[in-house]
Amino acid sequence: MATLHLICGIISSGKTTYARRMMAQKPALLLSVDEVTLALGSILPPERHDDTTVCVKKYLMQKAEESLVAGLDVIFDWGFWRAAERRAMEAYLQCAGIEHVWHYIDISEERWEMYIAGRNESVQRGDICAYYVDEGLKQKCAGLFEPPLREEIDVWYLPEDA
Repeated sequence: MATLHLICGIISSGKTTYARRMMAQKPALLLSVDEVTLALGSILPPERHDDTTVCVKKYLMQKAEESLVAGLDVIFDWGFWRAAERRAMEAYLQCAGIEHVWHYIDISEERWEMYIAGRNESVQRGDICAYYVDEGLKQKCAGLFEPPLREEIDVWYLPEDA
């Protein structure tokens, strides 16, 4: 049976890089909320971002379930910042009988700063399509992120070990 991989981590912690490394080892469909919201670009007003994200997640969940039934592993590069969101997803997956693995990108403050700087440089050069993390967004994300407990996570990844 195919497996759903859920990647938890704060913004710019290396989730997408980690997901792509997983895909290099075994074929999987990568589903990213950021890819969709960034693709909407200028037609998505900032005040509608959070509501749109909820709709995008529902749609991507449907696509994930279709892919899993077809036998293809799926990777959610979503962040899962809030404990309540993780609990709700875990309950849904358990009820639906979906095989899944939780991954957490545990990043040090120093490495996070380094990753943000590198990401912002790549965004400014146009090398990647990602959100630019200014000080305001960084502080907002840091305030929203609730690190998981060890018992919530199946694979605890430390980028420092890479």
